Amino acid sequence: MRELALNAVVGAALLLALYSAPGSVLVLNWIWFQRPGDFSFGTLSTMPLFTIALGIAVISNVARGQFHLRFPPLLVVFVAFLCWITLSAVYAYNSEQAWLAYRRFLPSMWLAPIVLFATIHDLRLLRWTLWVAAGSVALTAVKTSAILTAQGGSYLTQQISGFVGDNNVFGLVLCLVMAMLMGLRTTLPAKRWVRGMFFGSLALVLLCIVYTRSRGAFASVGIILFVGSIFSDRPIRNVFLLFVLAVGAYLAIPSEYFERLSTLENLSADESAQGRFENWELAWRSALENPIFGVGPENHMVYNRALRSGVTIRVAHSVYFQVLGELGFIGLGLYLLFVCMGLTTLYRTWRAMIPVAVSHPDLAWVRDTAFWLTCGYIGYIFGSGLLNMLYIEFPWYAVFYGTMLRPLVERELAARQAATQGSPPPGTTSASADDEEEAAPRRRWQSSDGR
Repeated sequence: MRELALNAVVGAALLLALYSAPGSVLVLNWIWFQRPGDFSFGTLSTMPLFTIALGIAVISNVARGQFHLRFPPLLVVFVAFLCWITLSAVYAYNSEQAWLAYRRFLPSMWLAPIVLFATIHDLRLLRWTLWVAAGSVALTAVKTSAILTAQGGSYLTQQISGFVGDNNVFGLVLCLVMAMLMGLRTTLPAKRWVRGMFFGSLALVLLCIVYTRSRGAFASVGIILFVGSIFSDRPIRNVFLLFVLAVGAYLAIPSEYFERLSTLENLSADESAQGRFENWELAWRSALENPIFGVGPENHMVYNRALRSGVTIRVAHSVYFQVLGELGFIGLGLYLLFVCMGLTTLYRTWRAMIPVAVSHPDLAWVRDTAFWLTCGYIGYIFGSGLLNMLYIEFPWYAVFYGTMLRPLVERELAARQAATQGSPPPGTTSASADDEEEAAPRRRWQSSDGR
């Protein structure tokens, strides 16, 4: 019965994607981040659902004239980074291992961002896309948290159905999901039961992070909430409330879930910490020995096992050392350029939306989403320094979606201005009118963020 219901839901979703171009974008994100095939024991578990959904999204949008290729600067940097990963795979220490990892992770990383930038053209669709992407991962967390809580609590260590990655990676991604949901909460209907369900679900997401016992995730949550409090309208009050909340959570949650934090008092005796330090050094040495292309994708362990002795070889345990060792100094430079551009764009969008939200209250959700994505990405930048996160896709697309906010708001403001002013006066060409409509909101944005 469960298998039939799952097949029916997935089939109906794919039919909706064929029928509706915007619907195809939402279905693609649902299949991407909810991964319904993971919950199947039959045909769906072996079907390439993501590839099917991606192909349907392209066909549905092309057929309706809604597919328009766009390559904003952030996407260009991302494509350049993927090109560098390709070159690194060509010159990898173990090419078989490198191309195995490439075939597993890179096709979706190549195609999906280009398709999403080509198909998301308005704020309404972007808002729904954010909800589906964040909500899909959050639903997995809520279900997992509810089951573990009903069982009396547990330590989440095994692979989670519906997610690629271990408990530490899952915990860090949930930090970013929590931030996205906080930004989107103002788009909810003003009904008590809706908001009650939302904040109850958010509490279960936070509880799921606790169940991962990931020190990086704990620290990232703290950073996100602290940064959000500092940059809020009432920083002193909110920092105090955050402190009270942290103390209350520490007293209410059994101490066993925070035992791993106590090991930070003596890092020399912490096997996990020492393993990280050793493998960071190995990644650094690998980069010095292979400064241009690194040792190749997913070659950190293969390379160091062959050349080092007396050291326990593990994964790099840091996205920065992972990129440095496997892709070289140029690869790390491209990655850091993406991170800096993404964070800067999110921050500027938030600052620019402050005055816009005053004159257009219905766009306040864009300000809030940009604000919490900025806080979330700051927390992620810290947390990913302790984990291999290069091929975990959700953080990449959280940034992509966040950077779509600004140009789509500009388009929305231009359309509103055109509707207010009516048709262009006689003798004015449509091209010049369009240029003026796009230039006006852009001037307002530039004046509002001080550039």
